[in-house]
Order: sequence, then structure tokens, then C-alpha cells
Amino acid sequence: MTDVYRIKSREEWQEILDNLFEELGLPAALMDRENVVLQTSGERNPLCAAIREREGSLSFICGQTQQFLSEQARKMKKPVVDMCEAGLVKLVVPFFLNGVCAGNVTACGAVCPEEEIETYLISQSTNVSEEDLEALCKEVPEIEREKVAQAAFRLFQEIEKDTG
Repeated sequence: MTDVYRIKSREEWQEILDNLFEELGLPAALMDRENVVLQTSGERNPLCAAIREREGSLSFICGQTQQFLSEQARKMKKPVVDMCEAGLVKLVVPFFLNGVCAGNVTACGAVCPEEEIETYLISQSTNVSEEDLEALCKEVPEIEREKVAQAAFRLFQEIEKDTG
């Protein structure tokens, strides 16, 4: 059994993911220490779905960001909120068992008002025209970075009280 389920049950993790999705409107996932998705909640916006359906862009845009931010969160032992390669906000909340990172909760897929979606970069990695991407960008929800950071910190504290 993965260490993730020594911390909380599948049902408890699902409730956390569902609550995070409901609060932020961002699809959320539970990942093990190797960044393998164990559970999810919520649907991706059409832009993120278009990125993820192309294997090259999935690893370049989504996977690369997840690896980098989860490593950063693991080293700092605190949540990280940053932008993915596409310019969308992403949070990573690490959790630890006996001082070792057991995994993380992540959520992503909205644009912050002060940021810009990187349609040129997305177009280059997906082979989708910038015009088509611009149409998909209109369906990307907007969220304040501070709201994401507050949710990440609160979740970190909630999980930490159970893992001490």
C-alpha cells in the first residue's frame, strides 16, 4: 500500500479533492511521491483538455511543471503556487510521513488576471493553431492567485495536522 493511504483513506482523500475542486473550480489530483496520479476530482477546461490529449505537450507543459513544482514543494516543505508552461496557475501541496514526502495534492487550470496564456508556446507543442487556441482560452476560468495560495496553505495545514 502506498504511504498516501497510510495518511488518509481513499474516501478522505476524495473528499479533500472534491472540496478543493468545489472551492477553486480547478481540477484536483492526489499524486504519490513519484507524481503518479492516484485519484482526481473535477473536469479540465477545454484548453487543458486539448493540451493533455497530445502526448508531447502533456509531458512538456503539464508533466515538466508538475515535476519541477513538486520537487520545489518537497525541498521547501511547504505549498507552491506558480504558473505552468502554458501560463495557467498550478498549486502543489506536499505531505510528509515520518519526515519523508509521501506525495502531493495538485490543482491547476485557470488564468490569473495578471498573467497571460502562452498561446504561441502551446501552439508549438500541440500543433493547434493560435486562432483555435484563442477560442479555447475564452473558456479558461479566471482566479486570483491569492485565493489559490490561501487554499493551498489551508490544505497543507489540514493534512499536516494528521501527519505531524
